[in-house]
Amino acid sequence: MKEGNAFARLIRENLDLLISMAALTIFLTCILSTHKVPSSSMEPTIHARTIVFCLRLPYLLGDPDPQRGQILVFKDPDAEKKLLIKRVIGVAGDVIEFRDGFTYLNGEKLEEDYLPEEGITLSRVQSYTVPEGCFFVMGDNRLHSQDSRYKATTYMTKESIYSRYLFSLPFRY
Repeated sequence: MKEGNAFARLIRENLDLLISMAALTIFLTCILSTHKVPSSSMEPTIHARTIVFCLRLPYLLGDPDPQRGQILVFKDPDAEKKLLIKRVIGVAGDVIEFRDGFTYLNGEKLEEDYLPEEGITLSRVQSYTVPEGCFFVMGDNRLHSQDSRYKATTYMTKESIYSRYLFSLPFRY
């Protein structure tokens, strides 16, 4: 009987700590998510081997539409258990074209000040039209990114979105 009372007393004495740990766990799994970025596909925006913090809650509660320019973490359509981080370039109905090393969105040259000076964009296919319920993504390091231009499944779906990038830590793991 003493052991039961000691355990109950231990729980009572540490209840604040237990509640704080539970709240932190919920916060880090449902509201925020953290991910290691293993490759240089998003440089110079996100460096290889950094940890990123992303907003998860909106994608658990609803189905928000991705916006052009947002950086998202999503399930790789070619490897379901793998997560990717890329920038949304096109949304449903957009026409993305590649000419002379530049990206065009709906006939207009895309202004991409986040790309490095030498940010040449190449593609096997010269034009894509994004279907309803999908989006087209590319890494900021265009010559070293396996993205919509090179995936077997070209377009990502809204259902594949896991979280939206917020910030990264300034050091590498």
